[in-house]
Amino acid sequence: MKDLNFTEILPPELITEILLRVPVKSLLKFRSVSKFWLTLISSGEFIKNHLSLSANNKEDTHHVLIFGQSRYYKGNFKECLFRSLFNDSVTEAFDLKYPIEDNCKLFNVLGSCNGLIFLAEYLECCSLLWNPTTRMHKNLPDIRPRWKKYYVEYGFGYDELRDDYKVLGIFYNRCGLDGGEVKIYSLKSDSWTSVDYIGEEILNTSDSIRKMRLAYSGFFVNGKLHWDTITSGPNPGDVCRCRHIIYFDLANEKWEKVEKSSYGVGETDLYMGTLGSDLCVFRDYNETQLGVWVMNGYGVKESWIKKFTITYPIKQVLYPPLFMSNNGEMLATLGTITSIMYNSKDDAFRYPHVINCNDFHGVTIYVESLVCPFSTEVTEKAKKQRGKKLRSKPLRNK
Repeated sequence: MKDLNFTEILPPELITEILLRVPVKSLLKFRSVSKFWLTLISSGEFIKNHLSLSANNKEDTHHVLIFGQSRYYKGNFKECLFRSLFNDSVTEAFDLKYPIEDNCKLFNVLGSCNGLIFLAEYLECCSLLWNPTTRMHKNLPDIRPRWKKYYVEYGFGYDELRDDYKVLGIFYNRCGLDGGEVKIYSLKSDSWTSVDYIGEEILNTSDSIRKMRLAYSGFFVNGKLHWDTITSGPNPGDVCRCRHIIYFDLANEKWEKVEKSSYGVGETDLYMGTLGSDLCVFRDYNETQLGVWVMNGYGVKESWIKKFTITYPIKQVLYPPLFMSNNGEMLATLGTITSIMYNSKDDAFRYPHVINCNDFHGVTIYVESLVCPFSTEVTEKAKKQRGKKLRSKPLRNK
């Protein structure tokens, strides 16, 4: 294999087309076949094309379900192939090598984009980007808000215009209602910068801004991070959901809003989420049914349609879907640990049996990819700086 020149047997274009359909873990091994293969597999164009084919595979063979750390044994992640949930037999979740040596911290899975997972530890604001398939990870620079006591909501996504992965952190003061502080991380620059919090022109009233906050992790759709919004009620602990979804455009780094669909009789908001590549809102109907509203035309209020009406299988909270397969099956969770599959074609439920994943803390789905959690620009700059330092050192006399 080492001395064999594949380009003499097959044209480079055909080799590329074949390798684009090879799983990531095999490609990592194939990089050692030749310099040509190494250069090809490591190129940005190949990585993007391979990701596109994997993400749009009709059989969903490259999608993986990842289970967060155990509450009792930190430093433990599990995973299983999404396709394995369609089998009638029991599915086993396997241990996934953890990228952090400090097992005293509980890291939360807060986002997935193009094969990268965003993990964060709330108490100390530690965070990292991780590709579970290539086993590469990058610790993000430390970040500190201006308050000693705070809570934070994150969002993670991809800025296609600048070919950059970004993390947004929104910090709130626990001791008062004085708006929020927003920091954005750019993988290209490997740094955090400050951006403005949501302005009065978005919600029209300054009073709403003081009482309003973004809820939970942001959902990435159409190059933007979206949050449901809640406001504090008259009594401590009272909250109500707002009629608008607030979003942050990763390209122009500006805040905007989009209005939810109109409400029907007996209809109340449960949560916001995504269904495939569309923004959606999930609503409860008299505690008996779940209505799934989808925005078919992004940013257009009139494009909201009710896609499904699901009768609750049991008296338990149905959490937002994690994934919609190409054959119309929707994966969600009941409570905290029970997986459930809903088939929209025949209105039927299935309960996949996954073992070895008890007491997980958070679950998400990612697509296997070659995307690197390091910025090539930052890496090249570091190499040049090291080269300059070496050239500037005086030669020692022998």
